[in-house]
Amino acid sequence: MELFYRVSFQEVVADALSLIEERELSSKHALERVFRRVAGKDRDKARGLAHAYVFEIEKWRAKIDFIINSVLKGSTVADLDPYLANLLRIGTFEIHFRNVPPAIATDSIIRVVKERFDFSRAKFVNALMHSIEKFDVELALKRLKERDRIEWLSVRFSHPRWYVEYAIDLLGYEEAVRLLLSNNRPQRYYVRANTIKTDVDSLRDYLEENGVRTALTPLPDVLKVLDYKTPVTRLEWYREGKFVIQDLASAYVAHVLELEPGERVLDLAAAPGSKTFHAAALMENKGEIVAVDYSYDRLMRMKEKMKLLGIENVKLVHADGQGFRDREKFDKIILDAPCSSSGTYRQFPEVKWRFDENKIRRIISVQRNMLRNTYENLREGGEMTYSTCSIRIDEDEENILFAINRIGLEIIPYNFSWGDSGFLEIGDKVFRAWTHRHDCNSFFITKMKKG
Repeated sequence: MELFYRVSFQEVVADALSLIEERELSSKHALERVFRRVAGKDRDKARGLAHAYVFEIEKWRAKIDFIINSVLKGSTVADLDPYLANLLRIGTFEIHFRNVPPAIATDSIIRVVKERFDFSRAKFVNALMHSIEKFDVELALKRLKERDRIEWLSVRFSHPRWYVEYAIDLLGYEEAVRLLLSNNRPQRYYVRANTIKTDVDSLRDYLEENGVRTALTPLPDVLKVLDYKTPVTRLEWYREGKFVIQDLASAYVAHVLELEPGERVLDLAAAPGSKTFHAAALMENKGEIVAVDYSYDRLMRMKEKMKLLGIENVKLVHADGQGFRDREKFDKIILDAPCSSSGTYRQFPEVKWRFDENKIRRIISVQRNMLRNTYENLREGGEMTYSTCSIRIDEDEENILFAINRIGLEIIPYNFSWGDSGFLEIGDKVFRAWTHRHDCNSFFITKMKKG
C-alpha cells in the first residue's frame, strides 16, 4: 500500500488512536485530522482500512489490553508511553483479531518503534509481541471467569466494568448480556428525509433505485437501512442534502416536542445539529430556532451543514447552555443534554473508555444546571424535551425528579408510540429505547412544561 506519510499505515492508525485518547475526538474527526497529512495513490483505500482498524480497536480495547497486561511483567498497558501502548494495541489486534501473520504484524510495529523511540525499546516490544503471539486468550478468559465473573464479562464483551455492573443491576444478568452483545454488533443505519427538500416516499423510491433496501419505522420521516450496494453517503441525494443519517431514537425527540411553524425554539446543546436540523424541517423553515453550543468548531460545522440542507430559520450562538439567556422567552426548548453517552457504544465505541463515576457525577451537575437554565428561558406554559443517550437512571429519571421537585417543571403526559417505559415512580411517563430491544441507540426522552 503506497502512502506518503511519516512512516507507515500503523503510524496513521496510532496517530488517530492517540488523538482520540488525548483530545477526546470521535474516530471520524481523529481520522479526518490525520488524513489531512496523508497523500498517495492508495489514500482512499488506506482511509477505509484505517477507519476499520480504529473502530475495532476501540470496540475491543478491554480485551486487547487484557492480552497485553497478561504478558507484561509487573506493569500494565496504562504504565507505558501512550503512543507505544497504541502501537502494541495495533499489533495485538492484527494477530488476535485480523489473523495477520505474526511475523508481519510484529515487523510493522517494530519499524515504527525504532523510528519513534530507540533500539532498547524496540527490543522490549519485540519480546512482548512474541509473548502476545503465543498467548492463549480463551484459556485465560476461562480462568478469569472462574475467578471474577463481572471482570470476565467486562473483558469478554469489552465494556467498562462499571457499565457491566450497572447493566446487570438495571436489567438483570441475562438481559444485560444481550445488551453487551448488541453493543458489539454492526451499527444500524437510519436515514431521515429532509422534508425541506423532499418527502419520505420519494426518498424511499430513490434509495431503492440505487440499491438501498429500506423499511418503514415508527417515525414518518425516518427509514431503516436494511442493506445496500453503495454506502448511502456516496449517493447524490446525500450530497445534495435531501436526506441525513440520524439514529431512530434521536429523531424521535423533535416529534415528541410537537413543533409548529412560527414558534420560537431554543436548542441548548445543539451540536452536532441533528435535532436542530430536524426541528427546522418540522417547522417548515418558519419561526426561529436559536441553537446554542459551547464548541465554536462544532457550530461552524453546523453552519456548513445548514447551507447544504437549505435551513434558513436557525441562529447559531456560541455560548454555554448552563448560562445562556435571551431577551425573550421561548415557546419550546430542546435539551439533549451532554451525558455519559452510555447508549451509543455501538455507534461510538471510543466513548466507552472516557467516563468513570467521578466524571459522570460532574456531568450530572452540568445536566442539572442546564435544566435550571431551561426553566429560566421558557415562557409560562412553554414546553421542553429532556433527552440523553444514556442508560443511567441518575442521568435520566433522577434528573427529571430533580426538575419536578427542585426547579418547578412538570411532566406532560405523552402517548409514546414505541419504545419502553422507564424506572422509578415516573417510569410510565418517560420513554426509553434499548440497543438490544429496538435496534438503535439506547435513549431517554421525557416531555415537560413550565407551570
